[in-house]
Amino acid sequence: MPRYYPACLDIKGKKCVVVGGGEVAERKVNLLLRCGADITIISPDLTEGLEEFSLNGEIKYIKDEFKEKHLKNAFLVIGATDNHKVNLKIYKEGSKNEILVNIADSPDLCNFTVPSVVERGELVIAISTGGKSPSLSKKIREELEARYGIEYAEFLKMIGELRERILHMIPDKNKREEIYKKLVYSDIIDLIKNGNGESARRRVEKIINSYNL
Repeated sequence: MPRYYPACLDIKGKKCVVVGGGEVAERKVNLLLRCGADITIISPDLTEGLEEFSLNGEIKYIKDEFKEKHLKNAFLVIGATDNHKVNLKIYKEGSKNEILVNIADSPDLCNFTVPSVVERGELVIAISTGGKSPSLSKKIREELEARYGIEYAEFLKMIGELRERILHMIPDKNKREEIYKKLVYSDIIDLIKNGNGESARRRVEKIINSYNL
């Protein structure tokens, strides 16, 4: 099996095709929607969840069997059918057209894989075993979910809101890096975790102001 190159893709506004209308397809569509993709789903029928997405205009639905024409202008395609012949056709047509292809549960029919992920707001931790052990990926994901709570999402949101301010206040790049390091290695995350949001904000201000001399 190939050794995959880790990457985070910006798929906002890009055409992403999902072939299949079952529960697996619905899970794939949910993730693509969160990333702002322009989704087209190809399937003779849909789950209730996918049908709702279609009725709400969140996805484009083509009631049809998969054909090569459905991949026109696509950035990536995900095969989520239980038909090996269809999945193989998706892989061949996608690869021929130099499109990113992922076939659910068939790592040999992929030129990219979707890792198991832990999401905490803008923090995304990806786990991949190269398709060799999804069970191990799941185990590690569960361990990381227990280790990294919602406080990390709050911390990242706070830091994101401060970036422009810090950039204008502290022109020296090295000092900015020192500030970010101090913020990350401080007790701010623990304060947020323990419900002490006000104390966390005061700690942030103290660290920033110590460099604004």
